[in-house]
Amino acid sequence: MTFQELQALIIENLPRMPRQVATAARHIADHPDEVLVHSMRDLASRASVSPATMLRLAQALEFGSWADFRAVYAGELRSAPDAYAERASRALDRSGFSILLQESFSAQRANLDHAAGVNEPEVFARSAEILAGADRVFISAFMSCRGPGLTFTYLCRMLRDNVMLLGGEATPLAADLALLRSSDAVLTINFQPYGQEIDKVARAVAESGAKLICLSDSRATQVTRVATETLIFPVEGPSFFPSLTAAHLLVESLAISILKHLGDEAIQRIRKIENAYYDSGTYSAANSPRKVN
Repeated sequence: MTFQELQALIIENLPRMPRQVATAARHIADHPDEVLVHSMRDLASRASVSPATMLRLAQALEFGSWADFRAVYAGELRSAPDAYAERASRALDRSGFSILLQESFSAQRANLDHAAGVNEPEVFARSAEILAGADRVFISAFMSCRGPGLTFTYLCRMLRDNVMLLGGEATPLAADLALLRSSDAVLTINFQPYGQEIDKVARAVAESGAKLICLSDSRATQVTRVATETLIFPVEGPSFFPSLTAAHLLVESLAISILKHLGDEAIQRIRKIENAYYDSGTYSAANSPRKVN
């Protein structure tokens, strides 16, 4: 079995695993390089499970021993860059506001560096091609992910028609998902703990044959199992709430990638919309760049 096949097997079996075993599986799927550099006991500690749970995971995937499981990772394995934000520990127990502020800015810079390193340019290019070529684009972003979801919706509507944010006030999510077609694309944004909506999105995508682009903190979720492409954003930081700075980076990077695929037609569309903003008074005319006709 290859490393890629094992990763796919873990994600495929994840929904049927007991909770603690699933926790171990998610950690390994997101940090495969740790399997080689840590003992089973240390790896279990990093995943917040017991060593026995790691062994149960290997057995659940039909490996005779932990050594057999670990041997798969000793072959072809490309390590993801370290999430430097792990060093940015919570600073609430440290004295001084300046320290907390410094930790926060350091964590966000680390998150951006990590996102840039772990997501290959080819994945952005393929994702943008799917989103640019789909008949319709649906954005699935709920609760705190609504922010980057709204940003992507706003930017993407400047580039093309038929872009819709799922779960709006006027339309129930179930109704929107029932209309999915194989020619559509869905962009999801989510991080742990995952909302119940991603189960519904995963089922609808699988049934409709639509393409799914997943932005997530993990490669081992209900939606990544059916995703065509997956982009990862870290959420570490000293705040009481997970950081979405890297998620915003991904949606803005996707938008510029889509523009590259659409070319001059999209540029003309942006120019037309921008002029309309000035003509309607939506943008203040004071100190504005000269309008381009």
